[in-house]
Amino acid sequence: MRELNIMEIEHVSGAGLFDRLGAAFLGAVAFTGIGAAKGGVSGGSTGGILGVGAIAAAVTAIYGGLHGMVQGAVYGFVNGWDKTLSVFNTITEQWGDQTVPTPKI
Repeated sequence: MRELNIMEIEHVSGAGLFDRLGAAFLGAVAFTGIGAAKGGVSGGSTGGILGVGAIAAAVTAIYGGLHGMVQGAVYGFVNGWDKTLSVFNTITEQWGDQTVPTPKI
């Protein structure tokens, strides 16, 4: 019996599915924060009187977070664990950088 390579193991055992599901979860977690931050900043920039900018920021932060979650899950499922983990690490490092106002994608 010969030894299987990584590609063959993923196809035989179904490990590719678990790889993609894990990446989808990781992508959803990572992109939720990014979507909320970007949505809040762009929605809050409308300004206005009587706190309209604050209300817009809250609404777009929620919408951005939900949109980011879906986008991140799809991104993770399509690209797999390795690429999604790399993006997650980049996002996490940017959150720690206090000189950047909002994380960039």
